[in-house]
Amino acid sequence: MFTSRGRAVWIIAALGLFAFAPPLASAADTNPCNGSDLLCNKTLDQVVLPGTHNSMSNSESGWVFPNQTYNMTHQLERGARAMLFDTHYGKEDGSGVNGVRNWKPADDGDPETEGAGTYFCHDNCVRGAVDLTEELGRIKDWLAANPREVLVFVNQDAISPASYETAVTDSGLLPYIYKGSVAEYPTLEQMIDSGQRVVMFAEQHSAGVPWYHNAYDGSVMETPYTFDSTEALPNGGLDDPAALNETCKPNRGSDPSPLFLMNHWVTTFVIPDIEKAMIVNTRPALVARAKACEARRGKLPNILAVDYFGAGDVVGAARELNGIPEPIVPPEPVPAEPFLKLSKPKAVKVKAKRKATFRVRIANAGDGEATAVKVCASVPRRLARTPRCVKVTSIAAGSKKVVKLRMRTKKRYRKGSGKVKFMVFSNDSDQSTLAASAKLKVKPLKKHKKHRRH
Repeated sequence: MFTSRGRAVWIIAALGLFAFAPPLASAADTNPCNGSDLLCNKTLDQVVLPGTHNSMSNSESGWVFPNQTYNMTHQLERGARAMLFDTHYGKEDGSGVNGVRNWKPADDGDPETEGAGTYFCHDNCVRGAVDLTEELGRIKDWLAANPREVLVFVNQDAISPASYETAVTDSGLLPYIYKGSVAEYPTLEQMIDSGQRVVMFAEQHSAGVPWYHNAYDGSVMETPYTFDSTEALPNGGLDDPAALNETCKPNRGSDPSPLFLMNHWVTTFVIPDIEKAMIVNTRPALVARAKACEARRGKLPNILAVDYFGAGDVVGAARELNGIPEPIVPPEPVPAEPFLKLSKPKAVKVKAKRKATFRVRIANAGDGEATAVKVCASVPRRLARTPRCVKVTSIAAGSKKVVKLRMRTKKRYRKGSGKVKFMVFSNDSDQSTLAASAKLKVKPLKKHKKHRRH
């Protein structure tokens, strides 16, 4: 979302350790608003929304350094109701994850005439990009299928308001955009009845588009967003009760503002950290910090923005802060599915005729068990013999396995190197679902000197 914020680590580990369910209505809720009839008579600024940071950046779509596991539509299906995302200009040139590279217009350059498009990207489109209009169209389809949900979007805008307006219009999302005042909000029921259920903010530039509002010009106030530890820091720690007050100090936006954004994620060297997300995304941690922020700022946060939305219980924290009791009839669970992530193994250097051992780490970031997992390797023939595949009976949700593949290198008197390709198969499939590679370096044997006879 913000340029100083991070990118995700390779490991997508234990999302499945915490129960998670969307805020679906109970049997008593005949016409719920955002999951509960108790919210229908509340104005938007009185409601707490589960949110995602860098929502577009996700491992499900193959992004490098993702902030989320699931794509934007799946985040909505799982209960997210606020999204912080980035938009950029880009050109298709076959580079990176999705074949898109950033494009910056000249002083008087026109994106359309110069062949540039608009994309969801996080700083560098090479690491991941999705067409802005197409993705907004998928969100429009979700809204059509879920007519009693109200959303808030905050765009870190590297594109003009006019370009954003075009994408929103072309996507079909425009009829769902809220066109009222952002100083005083109607109730959720009134927003639902009007059909205008998506509030749109820009971080920087919104002029010229009446429904597009500058977030930090009196509409939204926020907390700091740079935290690299769950413990006490100079600016506070997200899981340290003694430091919570400091984590709630004013950042952008003016106090008071109608909406309050609580930035709630931890990065390690500006890279989002899944293991720390599992700590700070728990319901007790989120509720404790939200109440600390209410004590300091005079208002409960309206948006709980997190990395790795599936970890912890952000939806449960929002329900508790909204005063919604636990449903008597449990909601229909989302089908449990595995989601495997393969790390890039480290390079190995070994002497000829000895065994090279590669450690292949596989994480299951989904909420279902992965069964019949098989790890195989392809080795350049000149360097080593192809090893047998290693089978793993199962990898539980939220856990990881380290698989060792050993291969005997060949007799060589010259040094050599090459790539070893690793493939992961699951559920008895004959098609590889994951792939990675690592370098193998083979040190040569010493040649014995021949002694001349005199």
